[in-house]
Parts: sequence; C-alpha cells; structure tokens
Amino acid sequence: MTASLTCRKILSIEAGSVYAWETAEGGTGNILIDSEQSVARPCTPEGTTLGDMFLDKNIGNVENPDPDPEIRRAFLIAASVIFQAGKRQERLPDEITRTYW
Repeated sequence: MTASLTCRKILSIEAGSVYAWETAEGGTGNILIDSEQSVARPCTPEGTTLGDMFLDKNIGNVENPDPDPEIRRAFLIAASVIFQAGKRQERLPDEITRTYW
C-alpha cells in the first residue's frame, strides 16, 4: 500500500510553527513544532496544543501517546516528515510532500 502526506506551514507564532497535514486517504490534522525545532505536539490551526501527546526528536519516542493507534501513527509520520525535512534543509520548510509505504 502506498500513501502520501502533505504538510504545509500555516502559522508562525512565538511558541513555534504550525503545520497542517493531510494524507491522500483523507486524514488531516495540525502539528506545532516548537521554536527550538525539537518538540512536536498535536494542535489546533491556531497553535493551541491538544492533549498530552508529544514527540521530542532528541529522545525519539512519542510520549503520552493517544490511545487511538490511527491518531498516533498519523502524528508520528507527520512529525517525522517535518523533522527530517528540517534537518535536510537546515530550517523548517514551508511545504513538504512525501510518499511512503
């Protein structure tokens, strides 16, 4: 099964950058990448964090994972794609599209 993910920076705030993500399968959400570009959290389009789940790229684990495996998986994929693109470009990108299996 091949899938795709698009992430687009929609807002820059003091707390960091907000990305909207969407899968080809219709999944959507928002992620806040903190201003130090090391922690990702699910959020609203305005940047208000949702729940306690987060990913610290320095640790590499999802902390306080959402009980829904689909939400956890989508969050992890989107956060990983954003962090990987940021590492390659040495800054957070404005838009990212990835295909994965």
